[in-house]
Amino acid sequence: MGRFDGLAGGVGAYRTATLALLAVHAAAGVLGHLDVLELDPVALAATVGAASVGTLLTSLVGALVSGVRAHVESSLITGLLLALLLWPALTVESLVGAGLVGAAAGLSKVLVRWRGRHLLNPAAAGALVAGLALAPVLGTAAPVWWVATPVLAPVVLVAGLAVLRRTGTGAVAAAYGSAYLAVTVPRLVLSGQEPLDALASVVGSHPVLVVAAFMVVEPLTQAPRRRARLAVAVLAGVLAGVPFAAGPLSTSPELAIVAANLVTALVAAPRALRLVVVGHGSPGPGTHEVLLRPSRALRWQPGQWAEIDVLRMRPDGRGRRRVFSLVPGGRDAVAVAFAVRERPSAFKRALMAAPVGSTVRATCVGGDFLLPDDPTRPVLMIAGGIGVTPFLSQIEHAGPRDMVLVLVCPTGMPPPYLRRLARTRARVVIISPDPVPALPPRWTWHRGTRLTASALRSVMPDLPRRAAYVSGSPDLVRRARAVLREVGVRRVRTDTFTGYGRRPAHRSPDGAAPAAPAPAERDRGRRRVPEGGRTRAADAGAEPGGVTAGASR
Repeated sequence: MGRFDGLAGGVGAYRTATLALLAVHAAAGVLGHLDVLELDPVALAATVGAASVGTLLTSLVGALVSGVRAHVESSLITGLLLALLLWPALTVESLVGAGLVGAAAGLSKVLVRWRGRHLLNPAAAGALVAGLALAPVLGTAAPVWWVATPVLAPVVLVAGLAVLRRTGTGAVAAAYGSAYLAVTVPRLVLSGQEPLDALASVVGSHPVLVVAAFMVVEPLTQAPRRRARLAVAVLAGVLAGVPFAAGPLSTSPELAIVAANLVTALVAAPRALRLVVVGHGSPGPGTHEVLLRPSRALRWQPGQWAEIDVLRMRPDGRGRRRVFSLVPGGRDAVAVAFAVRERPSAFKRALMAAPVGSTVRATCVGGDFLLPDDPTRPVLMIAGGIGVTPFLSQIEHAGPRDMVLVLVCPTGMPPPYLRRLARTRARVVIISPDPVPALPPRWTWHRGTRLTASALRSVMPDLPRRAAYVSGSPDLVRRARAVLREVGVRRVRTDTFTGYGRRPAHRSPDGAAPAAPAPAERDRGRRRVPEGGRTRAADAGAEPGGVTAGASR
């Protein structure tokens, strides 16, 4: 999967979902043209257009009312999903119904909100409204989930796996699918089917694949912690598989998802907030840091991440949202840090050019890359490049704890935040081809370009006892896992930056291979803090005024 990760690193998660859904529609259109599916390809395209336009128009109205820029690609994804469950037809009633279902999905993001975030999966909400309100009135637009057919199941499976791999949400999808199968297959067996036939029937003819891969894992309606996400996914799978009827409500995937979304909102609802840009700096060579101040208290634990949305930018194929690890800072500020190169992505350019006083948005905060609860448990941390950012927050807030940080620098470029790390109690091991001058007393240098078992054993004789954590590119994570198994470590927590390009040596979180900054960027090291703040220089080791970030997940 390394080659896929390298290619996917240049494509954002939303774009991956869009392309995957388009592939499913294209396959359905081809099969319809060949009469393998009883489906009109032209009607399918028209249904996609009607549902997408309905979603986009209501989303634009909602954006005007709330002052938040509409996410166009999100509307397209919703339209593509709705077209997989509405029967495609070229009649006026069918197209109007598809448009109204899309409008209902868009309105759900506007009307059902809490603390700046929509609470319901838009496609599921639209489908539920379609079944309860639109279909009885129009006589059409009822959810039929025509995509759940054996001939399309392989295409949906491959497309879904690509999305799950890119977003790292495979466990959530598996939890939903397992729960649904555990409830549905035995029920079919009790009705007289053979077990294998029942399993094949559920996988091929029930919408479990498309729901698991594209709907249950919708990012903005997920709980911030892994256990909560898995529990809610299991709940959705059980609700979708248990037959019941109560008035107009009956068993359906869309009802199960909406119910699970409401449970998430009640017990672990994430919230969005605005972040004001208060300055720029550089935590090290080839990196850029944007200092931000949240509009209200930002609740998070060291090692967690935030998804940042740059509200005003012209998005490229990678979208306008990225996930960054968080690091604590002074004055209640936070920061995001990333590697830069000669031609940064549109997201990076927009963030680097954001003037002081402008705003970005944190759509959610979460993650489970947390230190053990037992403060006496020794810890091993392995990072590459900007992957050090989640460890910085943990080291600074861990207190008197036995921690060893291994920094892998294959290009010889020093990692960010060296001086800030030097002020902590952590032992640091640097692996690089060239010596690092003036190492602090508790630091060690090993010559090399990659992590090795001998380097670890030379500084940590108690490796099997340590809780191991790895943060960096997919290649670094794979290499670290193999080395840690070799030295006797069995359990490893990882924080993979999925946005790396093909060369893993020293990557930015969004796939850019850093180069030395241009001359103008080298001197861009002053932080400006408005409204009574102080102005000071920021160099490779200057303490940032807030939370740093870097991991695109």
